[in-house]
Amino acid sequence: MFTPDFEKYNFVKIKKLKLKNLGLEILWENGKKTSHLAKNLREFSTDPQTTHPITREALLLPLDIPDNFYIKNAIDNNDGFLKIQWSEKLFTEEKDFSIFHTGWLYHTGINNEKKIYDLKEKLWRSGDFKKIKIIDGKKLFDDDKEFFQFLSNVVVFGVSLVKNLENNPKTIELFTNLIGTVRGSNFGKFFDVKIKKNADSNAYTSHELKPHNDLATREYIPGIQILFCLQNSVKGGESTLCDGFAIAKEIKEKNKEAFKLLSNYQIDFANKSDNSDYRYSSPLFFHNRQGKLNEVRWTNWLRSPLRGSLSKMEKFYNAQKLAYKHSDNKKFKIKIKLNPGELICFDNRRVLHGRTSFNSNTGERWLRGCYMEREEIFSAIRVLQRKIKE
Repeated sequence: MFTPDFEKYNFVKIKKLKLKNLGLEILWENGKKTSHLAKNLREFSTDPQTTHPITREALLLPLDIPDNFYIKNAIDNNDGFLKIQWSEKLFTEEKDFSIFHTGWLYHTGINNEKKIYDLKEKLWRSGDFKKIKIIDGKKLFDDDKEFFQFLSNVVVFGVSLVKNLENNPKTIELFTNLIGTVRGSNFGKFFDVKIKKNADSNAYTSHELKPHNDLATREYIPGIQILFCLQNSVKGGESTLCDGFAIAKEIKEKNKEAFKLLSNYQIDFANKSDNSDYRYSSPLFFHNRQGKLNEVRWTNWLRSPLRGSLSKMEKFYNAQKLAYKHSDNKKFKIKIKLNPGELICFDNRRVLHGRTSFNSNTGERWLRGCYMEREEIFSAIRVLQRKIKE
């Protein structure tokens, strides 16, 4: 066991080591620098008393590290590993040093979250959609490169279209098993989008659904949605998609005041059902702690009445109307007719989806759907890249 995790790292060359009272600074050959707190670094030693040899999870607590603990010496033998000599032993049967993989030190020291894949988000408009590679469902289950392309599409563009899957209700379950864990909801673990007599959502009617995302009433809106087509012989019933992040960028560049309102004004969302009552308040454009747009919360028919002063409500209402105009504009919105055996997977917090109205007397329309989280996609990418490296 060379690292306290299951990742595979390339060795990184060290240019200079600098011991400090609190730990170690490493200047890498590529010019980057990392800092490693002695007490914290000791917790990631790969000895069996510190890291479980099977689970690779930590066995030490911060309480186990003495307050005056420090690094006595650091030796680089230019073999890809760094020898760290500690100020004291924590266990009588252990050595007074640990060996660390330089690749692990570098990647966890720079940015642990993005150490594996280098996929950058690309915004798209309707004219760009055809550039997103269509995934062949016949290859997906056995071809790692095809599966990686699918996962990459979701991360980069927020959407991936898959064709040539077996037209079977169980297909979506087999498909999600490739990725990770399905997230259930009040609609079930897997749900069927077809006309229902006592519909508890507009999705189960034949009415048009304007671009939106699902479950805007939840505190943690699902990160991923998958829709698999089993039947679609009706007149109408085309699926619509648009990149909510691209719309936000357009508004930010052309109407900063509207963008500010949409990023700060709290909208109350509430579902309407006899047997559930979910509510949540959030801006239409939600930014994370780093100030990056992380989520678009956008479901027209789940909004509660606005509250506040008349002038403030009027300003927000107009800003909201601008956003809805963009989402319904051909510049951003695409239409595709899903055929049986075809599937779309999209980032439910970025890509808005909908459908055109349809005549239920002209045929059948049946989609099976489910939700997952973004981290399932990220995890699948990391595991797949680990497999490819091997």
